[in-house]
Amino acid sequence: MSHLLYDLLASVGYSHPVHPVFVHLPVGMSIGAVCFWLMAFISGQPIYRATAYQLIVFAFISTFFTIPVGIFDWQRFYGEAWLFEIKMKMALAALFFVIVAAAVIVGRRHNDSPVMPVLYFSSVLTVMGLGFFGGQLVYQGFTPEAPEQFNVGRHVFESNCAGCHRRGENLIEPNMPLRNAPQLHDYKGFLSFIRNPRMPDGSVGAMPLFTIKGISDEEAKQLYDYLYFAFLTPNRPSQ
Repeated sequence: MSHLLYDLLASVGYSHPVHPVFVHLPVGMSIGAVCFWLMAFISGQPIYRATAYQLIVFAFISTFFTIPVGIFDWQRFYGEAWLFEIKMKMALAALFFVIVAAAVIVGRRHNDSPVMPVLYFSSVLTVMGLGFFGGQLVYQGFTPEAPEQFNVGRHVFESNCAGCHRRGENLIEPNMPLRNAPQLHDYKGFLSFIRNPRMPDGSVGAMPLFTIKGISDEEAKQLYDYLYFAFLTPNRPSQ
């Protein structure tokens, strides 16, 4: 069902993961809750404590769409592969949900409870961990440099492929790297493969198919040219 969301977004020109758009909400609300609790602690003004509680309530509410779109992105861009970073993000997301839920329950009756700052600070530490492992997923996937003429293809690669094929590898099927893959030897074969990817035995693998709405034929050609340069050009040094 999630592919309908991505097809809709692709129809208006958006092909990136969706989770990063929403993740700022629980992060910002948690940090805000800590800041306002500190203001209440320093000034003695209860209004700041009330604001801190309201922010943590909003953080709790935001998890109901931030976590699902994170799962959708995992299915779409990582082929549901249980990478270490994914496991850590899943565990920390569950922990964050429990922490903010507890803060909502406790704070509803006892907003001045000494437990509240513990929960506020714990929520911030948790989102820091989530941010770290999210950064590992994104910034460990550095893509090879290429001349300016390949910028469009490189952008398509970063948006759709780099999660599983960082540096030309294959994190899901390590024995089938992108670098020097047979699908890169001709464009028609490459286009056919991304439209209907199959394992060598003809079975369906983890790689999602990319419809023309997700990656147009023109973008596919730009992507192919970039991949050919980055991962198939003879004697090109590894990145």
